[in-house]
Amino acid sequence: MLTTPDLTESGLPTQEVLHRFHDQGFVHLRSVLSPEEVAGFRAAAEKLLAEEGPEIWGASADETQVHYVEAAWRKHPDLRRLALHPVVTRAAEHLAGGPLRLYGTDVLKKEPDVHLPTVVHDDEPGLPLAGLTRTLTAWIPLVDVPADRGCLIYVPGSHRRPLAHRQVHLAGFQDYRPMEEIWPDFPFSPRVAVPMRAGDVVFHDFRTVHMAGANTDGERRLAFASVYMDSDATYRPGVQDHPVAHLAPGAPVDGDRFPLIAAGPGATP
Repeated sequence: MLTTPDLTESGLPTQEVLHRFHDQGFVHLRSVLSPEEVAGFRAAAEKLLAEEGPEIWGASADETQVHYVEAAWRKHPDLRRLALHPVVTRAAEHLAGGPLRLYGTDVLKKEPDVHLPTVVHDDEPGLPLAGLTRTLTAWIPLVDVPADRGCLIYVPGSHRRPLAHRQVHLAGFQDYRPMEEIWPDFPFSPRVAVPMRAGDVVFHDFRTVHMAGANTDGERRLAFASVYMDSDATYRPGVQDHPVAHLAPGAPVDGDRFPLIAAGPGATP
């Protein structure tokens, strides 16, 4: 176990970390992974990017915000280890306050002076899932991400905005609405940039509004993101639902494709 100011000796988030997560909707944990672990996971991510034609997140190739490889945990054994890393998964379940399953993972790259800023969004409407109350994302930089390398930017407390100011579900991309239209207070809400070192982890609630700036640093931003969903989530047809489209609407999202992430204190990744 690494020595970190954000985890107890048993590897769980401290009470202060829990309070920040529930109050702010995100929390930055420092030095969760060792440099040796980061080096191995970064090599796996770079290998996958070289082997797979990364997909575009954006309206077109000229408007790319991020390149990504989805389902990365199924495509490289080391990235499976990262998605199910016991320190990360135990922290996720402790923050969420209940059992979780792994929904999906992406390797994410943001090239310098190429990719646009990442659009303002929260994760809720893009998840083709119902019954969510504690779903969250772990975002893990595999290189240092200073402020000008496209670090994540959060709107503190935005996960607690009322239902009337949330877009809960996207049946299709044509239903997308800009955040300022959904939530009139958004333009006046404070934002917090979260620069990170390689091996840190930031967790955010699926309703927390976030974005990322352009990468103007000169070096590639490389990260790994895992979405951990409520263990009893069900399928609701919507955008990007190909991972679950084999299921009938309302069916539980479970089985080997969506494993429970619980890891005991003695587990190894």
